[in-house]
Amino acid sequence: MKKFFAVFLVLGVLILTGCGKEKEGALTCTINKQIDSSTKLESVYNVSYKNGYATEVATTETITSDSSEALETYKSSLESMYGSYKNVEYYDNDIKLEENKLISTTKINYEKIDTDKLIEIDSNNKSLMEDGKVKVSMLKEAYETLGATCKEK
Repeated sequence: MKKFFAVFLVLGVLILTGCGKEKEGALTCTINKQIDSSTKLESVYNVSYKNGYATEVATTETITSDSSEALETYKSSLESMYGSYKNVEYYDNDIKLEENKLISTTKINYEKIDTDKLIEIDSNNKSLMEDGKVKVSMLKEAYETLGATCKEK
C-alpha cells in the first residue's frame, strides 16, 4: 500500500509541475505575392517562442521589381514605417537596395524589449500582447491576415 501511495504521489507531482520543462518551438510564416506585372513580394517571418510567447522574431521581406522608381517608393514607405522603432533597443531593422531588389530585415528580441514602448509607438501592438509578452498565436493570426502560410517547426 505504501508503494502504491508513493508512486501515486510521484506521478501527481510530475503531472502538476509538468516535469519542469518549458515548451519551446519555432514558427515560420511565408508570403509570396505578385504585386503587379513587374513587382513581387517574398516575406519570411521566423518566430522563436517559449510557452506560447514569442522570444525572438527575425523577418526578411524582399521586393523584386524591374522599376527602380517603384523600389524607391517602397523603400521610402518602409523607412517611414520602421523609422518609429529606430531608437527602440532590441528592435533592429535594416533596409537596403541591391540591383532590382529591396531587402528589409528585422530582428526583435521580445524577451528584452520594452513592450510598453512598442504600444506607445503603435497602439495596435497591444492586441498582440498579454501581460507584457507577445503571444505567438496573435502573431500567427496577424501574419495569416497578411496572406502568410504558417508552419510549426
